[in-house]
Amino acid sequence: MAGDIKLAWTSLKQVRSPTTISLPKPSNGISSSSSRSKTQGRLTRKDLRLHKLVFQTDALPDGTALAYFARGQKCVEGYKKGFGIFCYCCQSEVSPSQFEAHAGWASRRKPYLHIYTSNGVSLHELSLQLSKGRKLSAEENDDLCSICADGGDLLCCDSCPRAFHTECVSLPSIPSGTWYCKYCQNMFQKEKFVERNANAVAAGRIAGIDPIEEITKRCIRIVETAEADVDGCALCRGHDFSKSGFGSRTVIFCDQCEKEYHVGCLKEHGMCDLKELPEGTWFCSVDCNRIHSALQNLVVSGEEKLPESLLNVIKKKLEEKSSGSSADLDIRWRLLSGKTAFNETRVMLSKAVSIFHDRFDPIADSNTGRVDLIPHMVYGRNVRDQEFGGMYCAILSVNSTVVSAGIFRIFGQEVAELPLVATSTDYQGQGYFQVLFSCIENLLACLNVRNLVLPAADEAESIWTSRFGFKKIPENELMKYRKDYQIMIFQGTSMLHKSVSRS
Repeated sequence: MAGDIKLAWTSLKQVRSPTTISLPKPSNGISSSSSRSKTQGRLTRKDLRLHKLVFQTDALPDGTALAYFARGQKCVEGYKKGFGIFCYCCQSEVSPSQFEAHAGWASRRKPYLHIYTSNGVSLHELSLQLSKGRKLSAEENDDLCSICADGGDLLCCDSCPRAFHTECVSLPSIPSGTWYCKYCQNMFQKEKFVERNANAVAAGRIAGIDPIEEITKRCIRIVETAEADVDGCALCRGHDFSKSGFGSRTVIFCDQCEKEYHVGCLKEHGMCDLKELPEGTWFCSVDCNRIHSALQNLVVSGEEKLPESLLNVIKKKLEEKSSGSSADLDIRWRLLSGKTAFNETRVMLSKAVSIFHDRFDPIADSNTGRVDLIPHMVYGRNVRDQEFGGMYCAILSVNSTVVSAGIFRIFGQEVAELPLVATSTDYQGQGYFQVLFSCIENLLACLNVRNLVLPAADEAESIWTSRFGFKKIPENELMKYRKDYQIMIFQGTSMLHKSVSRS
């Protein structure tokens, strides 16, 4: 309905700050606030987007210590992780509401008011502070007046999505400067007394010290977590970077292994003395440059014939199943890159997506749970904080029909990952899966890649270990992989690895 309303707008204007939006009057022409007929549209009763600001912005870094307080007592502890909270009591990532339930106060249903940082700031208070600097677009504001639920010329609050007729809020005209509605004014007023709140004091609030400034300057407790040590400069492990100009703390990423480096650290370690950020691609080593060039050449060369040894695998399978002769089959494999795709290869990539959707459940972003990552991985598209530009898609075709697909990414000579590989349901049990995997492993061997890692579901783990030679990655080695590389790890799977060998 919001889209229909948008098409019906006769005007959309910005009047200083705050803003007004205009909707057509009801067809009966009545315009008095006491007797308007109701118009369908967007109307905010509770600003559900307010508290999400804590997780959607970089106000709190991952690892920020959090605790739930009630009656001046700490009930449960954890730390911020992505779009949720890692709870110490259950050792898992939960939502703020679940965190409140773990504290024993599920019936209260006000988690943001009672979850505090180590300097006594509740997530609710922090949300309010962040909202004051938030500028909503006209599309985000309500279409209807929050008082009378009708459209027309509406005055928009500068903090929340609500909108009002000036006469409904007893204003003689559009106010100049910033304007907050009564809902927001009341919330701001309540927060003035928060430093005397028993929970805030117990959490670490100190009178006379600006706690929001402490958060801005990171003068809060940030716990050491496995996630906190991921990324950062591959040489110094620092997460700091220069936001303007070019200097020693400017960050540059390798276009093959995707490692991050400070320009100054590259120079100190004798790897590269950059005077400015290079145009186009950049590689941290000769090996990364060589691997990238080889992959690009393979993408351009198109279809590749299978070696006789792999054709024999399929021939043997067909004979076992009495499915006819392999002589009638034109079997080829090909490497694709979504970043350099054209019409023909886009069709092949879409076939790969269909195979993965057929064989796997949608893979959602663990932070939001909303985005199916499979198409983004296949097409090498970045989404939110997930980077898939280095993904390649290998396909196996039989008489020009794509029957198997796998996506992989090479992090330099040390390791490659194979997040997804599958065969279409109609072609199961005919050796195509094994052949495509062998093609990928042979390619990695030619590029001198040493290790291959992949996530395996419980029902598939024994197949990978018994038939393909994988082993479960010990926890300490997995921590190192996660620290050094942005490998894909799916919930409910085990991480396996093996040394790369040529078939």
